[in-house]
Amino acid sequence: MLVGRGERRSVLGPLESDVMAVLWGAGAPMPVREVLVALNRERDRPLAYTTVMTVLSRLAERGVARRERDGRGYAYRPAAGSPAEIAVRRLLDDYGDAALASFVDQVDGDEQLRSRLRRLMAEEER
Repeated sequence: MLVGRGERRSVLGPLESDVMAVLWGAGAPMPVREVLVALNRERDRPLAYTTVMTVLSRLAERGVARRERDGRGYAYRPAAGSPAEIAVRRLLDDYGDAALASFVDQVDGDEQLRSRLRRLMAEEER
């Protein structure tokens, strides 16, 4: 979930968010079975293996997770570092230059935001 300006905005669905939380917390690629075990630890009604496999596969297709061969199956890791990164990627994929232009318009009127953006860009260039 993404929190901003006092309201919660969903970047991913509830199960997708849970799956990504497991991947972000893992620190290493995880096979489907390990993700399933981690998710089911905190559930009253356990999820099916095929449900988790489908969610992971769809996250990989959308570029939110990456998958690599692991024996006969796959291991998954996050492709994005945060829900905010997922949201920005989705906006850029959906709206391209229009999203960038809108972002610039929003930042243009706020000197504090512009300053933060300059600082972040300088850090990225190092």
